[in-house]
Amino acid sequence: MIIGAGRSMCLDLVPQLLMTKELWLTQGIVINLYDEPGCFFKLKRIFKDAGTIGAGLNTVNVVENIADGLKNCDILIYLDSLVREEYEGTDNWLQRNYKTIANLCIQINEYAPSHMKVIFCSRCLPCFYANIMLELVTKLLSTNIVVASAHYGLELIYTFVSSLGFTQQNFGCPPVWGFLGINHFVDVHHVIQKCNVYYSNKRALNLNENMILPLGIQHSELRWFFYMAHNKNPYKNYFTRKALLRYQMGKSEDFSKCRAICDLLKLWYSKKESIGDEIISLGIVSDGSFGIPKGLIFSQPVYLKECDDGLRIWVPFKDFPMPNMPLSIFQSLIDTAIYIKKKITEFKNSFDATKKSNFQLI
Repeated sequence: MIIGAGRSMCLDLVPQLLMTKELWLTQGIVINLYDEPGCFFKLKRIFKDAGTIGAGLNTVNVVENIADGLKNCDILIYLDSLVREEYEGTDNWLQRNYKTIANLCIQINEYAPSHMKVIFCSRCLPCFYANIMLELVTKLLSTNIVVASAHYGLELIYTFVSSLGFTQQNFGCPPVWGFLGINHFVDVHHVIQKCNVYYSNKRALNLNENMILPLGIQHSELRWFFYMAHNKNPYKNYFTRKALLRYQMGKSEDFSKCRAICDLLKLWYSKKESIGDEIISLGIVSDGSFGIPKGLIFSQPVYLKECDDGLRIWVPFKDFPMPNMPLSIFQSLIDTAIYIKKKITEFKNSFDATKKSNFQLI
């Protein structure tokens, strides 16, 4: 199910999901689309376009309410958001968003299956949403609630690599850290580059000219892109450059978000026996790694781990280097996330009091 399916990115996301073979299993894919009534005409277009994909194995439905879409739902993709209004205070904005997610959590507890996975990829406050759900949803595993974050790195990597005279081929996506929607940091210093390295055959070099042996062998290896850099401050003027380039190019975020979601699902549902060899950026419940408080959903480098019972969960890749930034700044990202998360308890008490008052009036 996709909530917020009237967003422009769904025109690309739905076909990509339908063509993701890892999701086919043996019965195809059923996608339920939901958005507010004013966006219905957009959903009709997606519905019409999707009818040409899948040769009858796939179905796209437009549902009138969230409850119908949650029944028998395996994956919930949440794209909706309440944008901050002009002159609106932070607390009021957060509280409006809290009420929306709190109402969704009530319906998840009542209608959704316990195995359902939830992926947040909203324009605003996705980590805030995920932390609310972690607090209020009782029937889902905490490891099934994640926030897609790789798109922030995907948005940056092309411009970054091109500005240095390289192509995007053989470059990995830079890690993304932060409490998405409030703050984040793309660590381009730890971009991975696949290099072709030539190892010479010393024995061949020392032989006389009548002997023929290969002079060496070419191997591929992964390296940090900045491992030999003399510039120890690659982020100087980074934010200015990024803002200028995005203004000039008019780049859309839709493609990178679609790719981030689909790549995440391909890994999560992969049939490969070896699943822990890819590191991605994802907002997950912290286990205390990297100095991030335990229980806080925060974007960080993760890998997929298979548990003894066959369950696949995302866990921090603890050996990954800390972000290339002063520790005090990284700590400020965490402190802001802690402060925002504390607001959830405050909003919960207010929300519960309002429900109780309304019940008594009825």
